[in-house]
Amino acid sequence: MTISLLLDTDIGTDVDDALALAFALRHPDIELRAVTTVSGDVDRRAQIAAKILRLAGRDDLEVAAGIGGGPIPGGRPAEMGHEGQGLLQPGEQLTVSERDAISLLVQQTAEATVQLATVGALSNLAAALEREPAMADRIERLAVMGGVFAPPLEDGPSFEAADDHNLNVDPTASLRALNAPLPLLYVPLDVTVQTALTRQHLERLRRGDRLCQGLAALIDIWAQLLHRTIPGMDHHQVATLHDPLTVACLVEPELVTTEQLPVTVAYHEGLARTFVDPVAGRPVQVVRSVQAREFADFWLATVAGP
Repeated sequence: MTISLLLDTDIGTDVDDALALAFALRHPDIELRAVTTVSGDVDRRAQIAAKILRLAGRDDLEVAAGIGGGPIPGGRPAEMGHEGQGLLQPGEQLTVSERDAISLLVQQTAEATVQLATVGALSNLAAALEREPAMADRIERLAVMGGVFAPPLEDGPSFEAADDHNLNVDPTASLRALNAPLPLLYVPLDVTVQTALTRQHLERLRRGDRLCQGLAALIDIWAQLLHRTIPGMDHHQVATLHDPLTVACLVEPELVTTEQLPVTVAYHEGLARTFVDPVAGRPVQVVRSVQAREFADFWLATVAGP
């Protein structure tokens, strides 16, 4: 069944946002209605999204810049300085919406039944809900890339709230949006981190059309940053598919397992954290596992073709 989707994204830093946008454009069961950008230089992020849409032949879709600029509420950097490299030409300006992301989100949810994927900070959504509280009743499902639900491990990698970038760029907005009465699907960090795009996937992508080649150029830049930032990382991995998995969960549920849990989001020890709370939590869906290798192959086949 086809879904109507709005994508709210901090595209341009981690390459996975661009990979999620490409997946949404190419999946036959997704009707992408618009893209909104959040965090940092949202105008530049909007330009990056618009360029990807142009490479995909989808200049018809609206891109609106949202909340960004100024000091980041959570005190952590939203950008790394490479945003747009390998994709935008010097001085290139693409057409984006004259209205802001909050206005777009309110209007789009009023006009049609939509699903929303937030793969960045929750600033835009929180502001839209503050402007139009009834919007919560008009979102069919909200898929959130964020949260940490796996218990700490004695051996192997473990993740804590401090690692949860999306919820902690703007923790106040996270509390406001994620405790609102929305039908929630968490796609948490402890699951998405299991996914990997490899150099073999990258070379197949490089042989594809203009969109695929643009994505490959972005991955080349990101992979260098990734391996510089995480010494000892598997040389064959060039990206982690956090955001593509978040979008995919809306249309390909067989790739993951989910569990209904009573969840609340609270500010604790300076961080926004997801808590399983049988008393104060409300029932939401949480992704608990993913067929990681199968998903990476499926993402590539969806975007680049078999």
